[in-house]
Amino acid sequence: MFFDLNNFNLEFISILNPSWESNNGASGIRPYHALSYRVIGDAEFTHVNGVTHVASGDLIFVPAFYEYTMQAQTENLYVIHFHSNDPLPQNIKTFRSKTPQYFERKFRELYNAWSKKQHGYEYECKSILYRILLQIERELAESKFSGAEDRLLDAVEFIHDNLTSNSLSIELLAHMCGMSDTYFRRLFVKNFKTTPLKYINKLKLNYAKELLRSGYYTVSQVSEKCGFENIQYFSLFIKKETGKTPSQFLL
Repeated sequence: MFFDLNNFNLEFISILNPSWESNNGASGIRPYHALSYRVIGDAEFTHVNGVTHVASGDLIFVPAFYEYTMQAQTENLYVIHFHSNDPLPQNIKTFRSKTPQYFERKFRELYNAWSKKQHGYEYECKSILYRILLQIERELAESKFSGAEDRLLDAVEFIHDNLTSNSLSIELLAHMCGMSDTYFRRLFVKNFKTTPLKYINKLKLNYAKELLRSGYYTVSQVSEKCGFENIQYFSLFIKKETGKTPSQFLL
């Protein structure tokens, strides 16, 4: 993951759209994080961990209190300065997208929303930024797969779309991918560090606990919504996975 977190909260300080013919200098000690996207760019960051080069279409994250010097040619970029109490990476990170047009459009939307500051703009800005981060994570996930492994992404998407279906099975997923059950399991474990069954069960368990804790449903209703054939099997599943009965999760 780019930020090594599934989610994090942030407080925007500024969203800028600077341009320059050249820019050589030192960062100083900045008490905020920075995430930037270069529409046009050619810059070199020299820092304690080495030298990082970024060009047009690149994103770069620089953590708070991270010192560097920069040498840049003609550039136009969007940059977000923000605070976060969550543990973000302590080093510079870069990302080169396969869809630079998407990122340029989203960063422009983000900058415009921040500049106009219409009612509710903070929500709009966070929404756009989270869409940017989602696209980064999707492209990073896709980059890990090739050939037969690429078909696993379709299987995972099918799992999420059909989690509560009685027809969901390892045999079905393997058939979708054009693989034997054994090869599918082996490839799944290699890429996701867990078996497909454990992956499915974790999703079902989290969904079941969410419904039980909502206070809107009985144990029987949650069992049905989660796709279990009967409440007895559902209860055994919850007990095995958590050591608790379903009723212990009810509000």
